[in-house]
Amino acid sequence: MEKELKILMLEDVEDDAGLIERALRKSALHFITKRVDTRDEFVDAIDSFQPDVVLSDHAMPQFNSSEALKIFKEKLVMAPFILVTGAVSEEFAVNCLHQGADDYILKSNLARLPSAISNALNKKQAEKERASATQELRVQNEELKKLNQELDRFVYSTSHNLRAPLLSVLGLVRLCRKEMENGMDESLLEYFDMMEKSITKLDNTLQQIIDYSKNARLEEELDEINFEDLLKGTFDYMKFINGATKIEQSIKVHDGPSFYCGKMRMGFLMQNLISNSIKYYDASKEKSFVNVEVFKNTDEVKIVVEDNGIGISKKYQDHIFDMFYRATERSDGSGLGLFIVKETIDIMGGSIQLNSEKDKGTSITLTIPNARR
Repeated sequence: MEKELKILMLEDVEDDAGLIERALRKSALHFITKRVDTRDEFVDAIDSFQPDVVLSDHAMPQFNSSEALKIFKEKLVMAPFILVTGAVSEEFAVNCLHQGADDYILKSNLARLPSAISNALNKKQAEKERASATQELRVQNEELKKLNQELDRFVYSTSHNLRAPLLSVLGLVRLCRKEMENGMDESLLEYFDMMEKSITKLDNTLQQIIDYSKNARLEEELDEINFEDLLKGTFDYMKFINGATKIEQSIKVHDGPSFYCGKMRMGFLMQNLISNSIKYYDASKEKSFVNVEVFKNTDEVKIVVEDNGIGISKKYQDHIFDMFYRATERSDGSGLGLFIVKETIDIMGGSIQLNSEKDKGTSITLTIPNARR
């Protein structure tokens, strides 16, 4: 059943109100009306009658449409306000629309009034739906923000609670092995090695989970990156990785403008890529190398990390940046490293390109925009 529209008419001439009602009945609108012609009556009717539409004449003895529209807007009524008046200038009509009226109808052309009401009601309904959707989205965003904060606290708390006892056990394993090496059964030393390797692997996985959480939400301040110092520090940090002493390391930073980005993220990228080159070196080759070359210009930096390790088969290359993906049986990590590298590059607005051939080596090129360009 069609809804009965409540139409509030701000009109001081009773005959004009009758003409308006007659024009609306011809259109088969189902409605009731309430007519007022003073400010106090208008204010009271908005609250008590709660109109679906307001039709307002412009000039009345003690009130006018401009004042009525101002009151209407202050009360935040989500209903159409349509000016229905005698002859007015084009400038006046446009000004009314700018002030917030939904339409204006001349009393000499009341035939257009029903369609104007219908169009205005549709417009207001669309505005209500948009406002409702916006409010719902705002609430969802607040809930998501709260969940993210809770997840951050959970990740840091859980990781800390897991890492602390792990590191304690690791320290005890190393201490016991050191004190008991003399005269100890070699099989027990092997067990200590296995325990130490497992604990270290789990600790590395937890650290990568922490890195991922930081990377996804941390807003970093910009730093000027000294690539020479950063890369030397990274290689020095990696010197205890198995095979690191067997690999020739090369750093070449070409002169160029200063480059700015988040230092933590840049360090994270270099640590992951260089550690992978070291971990997957090819022991069968007489000479193994990891080369890092940096090219800077005003707009961006290009970093090439190249090695002659075991390489990656073509069939795996489309997936190496997927979460938890391992492209080789030699991988003993979590499968998060390259996934976080790709996530980091995306956050920094850069790109990553892989060139690799099985048994020949891998070259990864990072292109990252200068945050101070």
